[in-house]
Formats: sequence, C-alpha cells, structure tokens
Amino acid sequence: MYKFLYLIPFLLIGVWLPPEINQARLILSELRGGDFAHAGDKEAIDMVLAKIKCGFPEVLEGNCLDVGCGFGGTADYLKKCGFKNIWGVDIDKSVIDYAKSKYKGIEFLTSDAASLNLRFNRDFFSFVYLFNVLYAIEDKSLVLWQLANVSQSGAILMIFDFSSTESSEPILDLAGKPMCPIYTKNIKQQLHEAGWEVLEVRDLSGNFIVWYEQLLKKLDEKKQELKGHFLEKDIAKFSATYVHILHQLRRKTLGGILIYAKRI
Repeated sequence: MYKFLYLIPFLLIGVWLPPEINQARLILSELRGGDFAHAGDKEAIDMVLAKIKCGFPEVLEGNCLDVGCGFGGTADYLKKCGFKNIWGVDIDKSVIDYAKSKYKGIEFLTSDAASLNLRFNRDFFSFVYLFNVLYAIEDKSLVLWQLANVSQSGAILMIFDFSSTESSEPILDLAGKPMCPIYTKNIKQQLHEAGWEVLEVRDLSGNFIVWYEQLLKKLDEKKQELKGHFLEKDIAKFSATYVHILHQLRRKTLGGILIYAKRI
C-alpha cells in the first residue's frame, strides 16, 4: 500500500498516472511547478514566445507541433498564450496518456520523431518546436528532415537544447540513456541539408547554468517533502543526474543553445 503514496497529490487533482511513468520525471515536474521537463521552465518558454510573437506572429494561427511534448505542460502553456491548433507527440505512451487525461483542446499522439511523415500530411505545420528533445535522438539529420517534410514553406522551427563540443563527456539522462547533445560545429549544415534556413543561433550556456543551479536549490529545499511521495533511490538518481549536468555546464564541456530556422 505505502508504495503508492506518491500518487496522492496527483489523484487529488483528478489525474490518472500510469504506473510505468519514470518517477524521476515526476520529481522534475514537481520541482518545476508544472508539467515542464526542459531547462528554464516558463522563463524559457516566455523567451521563445517573445521572439515568435514579435518576428513571426502569423504562426499562432496555424498548426503547431510540440515534438517530445512529455507531460504536455508546454503545449498547454502555449495554447493559453494564443496558439490555436497544437499537436503534441512523444515516443513514451505513458506520458501521452497522462497529457490526454489532464490537458484538453490539444491533440496528443504517441509517435517517434523519426516517423512523423506517417502521422501527418506534408506541409501541415507552420511552427515546430523542440524543448530539450533533440539531445535524446542520435540521428538528428533524419529528424530534421522529417520535421521539414511535415512543415509548410516558410514554417518556423525552434530548437532549445543542450549543445556539445569536441571536449564533451558522456552523460546519461533521467531514463539512464546516453545524451547526444547538439554538436554546434555540424548543426547548421544538418539543418540546411534537411531543408531549413538558419535564422539565428544563440548560446544559452550561461542561462542553463543559472537554471540548473535554481533547480538543484529547489531540490534541497523540498527534499523532505519529496520523500513523502517518492522513493529515496529515485530522488538520489534525480540529484546525481542534474549535479553531473551542472558540473559539465560549469566546465564548458556541455552548453545550451537556441536555434530558429525557416522552412525553405
């Protein structure tokens, strides 16, 4: 019975949680104060929104694709900020089930980013975004081509993610899988070959350091509270993952990057 205590705060708000959801991801959601899995939480989304609303306001009226949508918090936030039609896709069925149960007015689908052409028509989306998603995909060229295939001419692509250099070291994510950050030396060429014109590349490494310092501070402040809902081994795994990420960010063997591109 006691192993299910961590479900109580979520059941109280009427959200069913599939038992196979990665507990470390739930801890991340709890600490971020919403169903966000990327660095910077709402601050990062607001940064992107300001750029989109100023430079490309027409995309708010078109079809929008959230790749690697996770629990659905980012898609819901964008909908509340004026985006009309949003589709969220994630390879993890358990998080899609969670998102469907909690957020309405958004189409959530279980799908691999490498096979989007099987789920959507060509030239369908006017805006595509990925928040801390591409680092988990080894074949980035294939995914960028898939995104171009389902995007209309002039569509905007936003990539917010970890970046790497030749001195980067191996890092595991919360699922225990190797991270494959964006290799900054190659990304422009990969985008161009996939059918995207690069509009802007911004280094966010300093922001990422601040954001992960804040996240780990929240973890320290709420550790006792979290112990009432999560197993200590899951909290320890969460802590070790992000301590290591912050260490690599400070050493500059890992960074943060923000990219805007337009479909040619």
